[in-house]
Amino acid sequence: MDKQYLKKRHNVWWVRMRIPSGAKEIIGKNEFCKNLHTTDLYEANIKKHKEIASMLEEIEQAKRDQKAKSDKLSKEDQITRYSKKLRESKVSTDERFADPRIAKLEMLEGKLEQLYGSEEANAILHSDDPQWQGKEPDSLAKKNFVSAHKLTDQLYFNISLLSKKFLDEEAMSIKKASFRRKQNHIEQFIKWTGDPDITKVSKMIVGEYINSIKMKRNPAYDTLRNIVADIRSLFSWAEGRGYLDRNPFYGIKLPKAEKGSQKRRAWTCEEILMFLKSSEIGKNEFTATVVSMYSGMRLDEICNIKKTNISENCFKVLEGKTEASQRDIPIHPELKPIIERFLDASVDDFLIKGIKSGGYDNKRSWNFQKKLTRLRKKLEMPKGVVFHTLRNTFATRMENLAIPTNHINQLMGHKHNNMSLDKYSAGLTIERLAESINKLTYGEEVDSCIKDSLKEALFYKPNRKVRALPQK
Repeated sequence: MDKQYLKKRHNVWWVRMRIPSGAKEIIGKNEFCKNLHTTDLYEANIKKHKEIASMLEEIEQAKRDQKAKSDKLSKEDQITRYSKKLRESKVSTDERFADPRIAKLEMLEGKLEQLYGSEEANAILHSDDPQWQGKEPDSLAKKNFVSAHKLTDQLYFNISLLSKKFLDEEAMSIKKASFRRKQNHIEQFIKWTGDPDITKVSKMIVGEYINSIKMKRNPAYDTLRNIVADIRSLFSWAEGRGYLDRNPFYGIKLPKAEKGSQKRRAWTCEEILMFLKSSEIGKNEFTATVVSMYSGMRLDEICNIKKTNISENCFKVLEGKTEASQRDIPIHPELKPIIERFLDASVDDFLIKGIKSGGYDNKRSWNFQKKLTRLRKKLEMPKGVVFHTLRNTFATRMENLAIPTNHINQLMGHKHNNMSLDKYSAGLTIERLAESINKLTYGEEVDSCIKDSLKEALFYKPNRKVRALPQK
């Protein structure tokens, strides 16, 4: 069967397309890679055509944008572009310019005169001479020419030059949202430092940059750690490629988190009841919360549940952040009314319906998560209590029920950090996992609240015959 443009990752088919050189700069990566959310090759071949058409359209638009951008480039940008071409080109030399570096400087000076005229070009080139008596040059043009001249030397590597190579490689292996975040953090560092040669970045400069972020924005400790980690990854890559002798980010200590900062934590039963009983909560919000409570799934995993993700009385998670994220989760008895009603519906829709995808990765959970955040703020819930910490709640309840750690890890999609289990074990059977998850309870008050809500017409009609969950 045709596999053109298709690639398999962790048993799930993706559509993949290389981006031509004329569009790479605008799009910002070397290839498109889109998850088709199917393990079936036949279905992947049907789905791929829509994605391919969208990719080709984006490539054509990027080519048009690139042409328009070239027509509107400033003189400084044109000089910089020309210097980059000189850097990569092999310049023929003669007796006058035996050194290729001198030949490139001569060519760059010719481009400068072509763009600015001989009078302005002479001012840019010779105004530092004590005997110079002509006009003062444009300071921006002069600074730009000095930087452009450095770029022609293949032994000179400023941060932006290396960051482009680094990010081109990163785009192949990380999600689009992670790529954009990393790109933004690196660009902010480049702007703050003035884009020096990467070998000139010292540990002192790194420390000053971290302090400047802390003073201006006062981010949470985890946010600051992510910023530093993203920039550090560029310098680690540069060190590994021989551009650096030592990464200046090694051994850098981050400022301690301020006292009183709100850390994320598990939900209490009182907070669960306050949220579920609120008149602000609709069917989607109720369903997602309850499913997370009794399965430990992430919000994005819940938002991607379709009928095809439910079989043998289990949720089938086909993809995720890591290979361990692909797993089967037995359906807790409290969730069966929701799932039976969902399976009984004639339309093959998502469990969480009517939400709009968004973000760099076009996630179904993007806008829904923002809505959940607004609801929690409206209900004045503590800042450290977020949807994701329902996983903390799930893990905490399971641990206090004396459920073995390897059971909890497998249910939540985590590695065991044990070589015997991670490398050699095929995993626990569904029967063993079902025994563990069926023990989960949130106490009489919470469990009763959920049962009563599911009996309402909005969620469950007890007099209606519903299809039973598929069994083995």
